[in-house]
Amino acid sequence: MDSAIVLSIRQFSRATFSAVHNDRSALIRVRTGLKRVRTDRGAMEIGPGALAVMAPLTPMSIENTPDQAVPYTAQLLVIPEALAHSVRAEVGDGDPLRVTRTDRVLAAFDRAVAFMQDATVSGHLKSHAVREVLLWLGEEGIGFGRPRAPALSDRLRSLISAEPDRDWRAFEACTALAVSEATLRRHLAAEGTSFSALLADVRMGVALALLQSSDLAVNRIALEVGYTCASRFALRFRKRFGLAPSAIRRA
Repeated sequence: MDSAIVLSIRQFSRATFSAVHNDRSALIRVRTGLKRVRTDRGAMEIGPGALAVMAPLTPMSIENTPDQAVPYTAQLLVIPEALAHSVRAEVGDGDPLRVTRTDRVLAAFDRAVAFMQDATVSGHLKSHAVREVLLWLGEEGIGFGRPRAPALSDRLRSLISAEPDRDWRAFEACTALAVSEATLRRHLAAEGTSFSALLADVRMGVALALLQSSDLAVNRIALEVGYTCASRFALRFRKRFGLAPSAIRRA
């Protein structure tokens, strides 16, 4: 990914999503409702209007709570890793569990989002706008934390998430990752998982993101993540997250 991406998130039902994996650095600004995040480094609460970072390669538990009258809504700005590393070299790692409401930081974020959504703004200016937000956050000691080297499972997640609808086989993934099937099985077993379990988990993660950030029909989302049977997809989604796909979009 060479440029930042903006996603508008909405969720109508309160839900907690455990062991969510994020392979990209991102910024999130909650608009309405409340977000609680817990990682192995600690926890934070992001209220309406606040801005925080989402560190990459950090499994987390996320709880999104709608307001009484309106759904939970937020804007997610996904950052190119090269840009995140560049700013980290200037301002340091920073604290990934701090939240800010500083006007100038929020204004920089809103400006970056507006630039990203404006087709007339050049990629160069968009990159500078995102960089400005990261620098302002660095001034407040907020950053993505100590960098983590991607494990083999992280590389596998990234590979699958690029084509979640593909009929993946372990040998195909091993060829792409340049490892043997025995090595992959051993690494995944050490993390308490398997190829099929990780494949299903990645697909459910992509499905959740699509349910929150797009208007695609549930049947279409099922196809997008490799399920030709919508009912089977719904069962898998409920097993993973504890609620039906449709509950994301209605109270």
